[in-house]
Amino acid sequence: MKKKVYFYILSKQDDINLSACKIIKKYYNDGHKIIVKSNDQEFIDNINKLLWTFEQLTFIPHSTNIEYDSATPVLLYKNNYKNDSIIKKDYNVILNIDTELDAADNDHEIIIEIVGHDENKKAMSREKYLYYKKNNLDVRHENL
Repeated sequence: MKKKVYFYILSKQDDINLSACKIIKKYYNDGHKIIVKSNDQEFIDNINKLLWTFEQLTFIPHSTNIEYDSATPVLLYKNNYKNDSIIKKDYNVILNIDTELDAADNDHEIIIEIVGHDENKKAMSREKYLYYKKNNLDVRHENL
């Protein structure tokens, strides 16, 4: 089965943190195990808080690589943080918030990228798009 990459394109009004929570909710409701990867600890902390509160009647079970629980379907992962108990391949969806590309991300069934409205982020998204196409992944664009 060909691996899929979804680029979610945000408008100027969209908040990246809330948008990430909506994307996580979508894939969680579809029964996927999701790893959210970022180099930005502040982003991880914000998502950790928002997953408790962004919708009044919804809670999405999750853990972080610092307080890891293998039973949760969503893992918020600070890139380059060493935790030997985490097996990233157990998660079939990766939401990549990093600007860098990591060939290990291709191990996942679904890769999600968020395209912000900032020109630098758009340029990086274009590079990622070309990388995924070159590696023969099924690339698609989505709107929230």
